[in-house]
Amino acid sequence: MPFNLPRIAREQGLRRPVALRPIIPTQAMATDLAAIYAPAWQVWRDHSAAIMAAYDPKPLTDGLTTDSPEQAQTEIDSAARDFLSRLLVEITPALRRWVVRAERIHRDKWAAAVEAGTGIDLSTLLTAGEVSETVEAFVARNVALVRNVSDQAQSRISDAVFRGYQNRTPAREVAKEVREATGMARARSIRIAADQNSKLSSALDRERREEAGLTKYKYRHSGKLHPRQNHKARDGFVYVAKTGESTNGGPKIPTDDRASMAPYCGCREQAYIDLLDEID
Repeated sequence: MPFNLPRIAREQGLRRPVALRPIIPTQAMATDLAAIYAPAWQVWRDHSAAIMAAYDPKPLTDGLTTDSPEQAQTEIDSAARDFLSRLLVEITPALRRWVVRAERIHRDKWAAAVEAGTGIDLSTLLTAGEVSETVEAFVARNVALVRNVSDQAQSRISDAVFRGYQNRTPAREVAKEVREATGMARARSIRIAADQNSKLSSALDRERREEAGLTKYKYRHSGKLHPRQNHKARDGFVYVAKTGESTNGGPKIPTDDRASMAPYCGCREQAYIDLLDEID
């Protein structure tokens, strides 16, 4: 249920603006999410032997070929069906369990940040209901992402196999391409999991600030070694969430480039309680 945290804080005797400590998503949660994504590449690794066993291009004879790639296609289709089955039975429920746990952890950290910054205990006031839309959107988005990881792996493997038939490529070379496709899918799933872990945390940050009646945040740069310079330039400035305008001289933030929106962005938006605005 929405409430007015600045008003509560003022009633508690606070008079100065407070920037709450940021909630940093943990690497452990990203690792757990990557494990949920893993079947998207593991299924292709596990089926690669059968796919390669079916790969058998014949030498050209008098300019003709008697290749029959149907068996290879059958094995590729079998792997795709295996993944879709796991997506329904295993991956989607696991994603839902993960995001429910992530929301609960974030809620506890948010309550702790508010208490540390203001002395106000929100633990009995906060519920998962206020962020249920964000939770459902995250599950749907990640079902689509994990499916895309598998689709890309299937596309690369299919291309390697059928291009191999066209070019009479030796099996060992095609097998190498299949392994590379699987490796690329694995690396991509790990990157996506890290990015989605950060994006969910930022989305929950925004939902909780809105629930608490907070309209401003303080930008905190990620501190990464090779940062986006326009993100680094925002560090430490206070912003109005709806407009992206800074209240203390920072560069304006486009609505589609807030913290964590860009791929692999680790910047955060610290909730800012501008109590001075609440005093007549």
